[in-house]
Amino acid sequence: MTLGPLENLGVLDLLAGEQALTSEITAVPTPGHTPGHMSLRISSGGQQAVILGDVAIHPAQVTEHDWHFAFELDQPLANQTRREFFDRLAMEGTTVAACHFPGTGFGKIVRVEGRRYWQGF
Repeated sequence: MTLGPLENLGVLDLLAGEQALTSEITAVPTPGHTPGHMSLRISSGGQQAVILGDVAIHPAQVTEHDWHFAFELDQPLANQTRREFFDRLAMEGTTVAACHFPGTGFGKIVRVEGRRYWQGF
């Protein structure tokens, strides 16, 4: 186990569920990719942003949430996570940092005629 040495040193702090890490950063469960996968919600100055992590690796997955990739350990759960999380982010108008997306990876999830799309900055 790669986490064993950290656990042996007493510096491993595992999270369960949504948890505030600081007054501005909250870990949000986004399961499916790997056990315990989390995204980060940042709240500062009245603005919100989310770092997706591995919720999606391509902008097409914003529209086609059931397009999965080989490294998702629980594909049905990953699909559900994308659908629900992207619907929430679109409704909120939250800025998104998508680590694997082309360009800057910053943008928003928007709805056009009932479908979700990636709108990069």
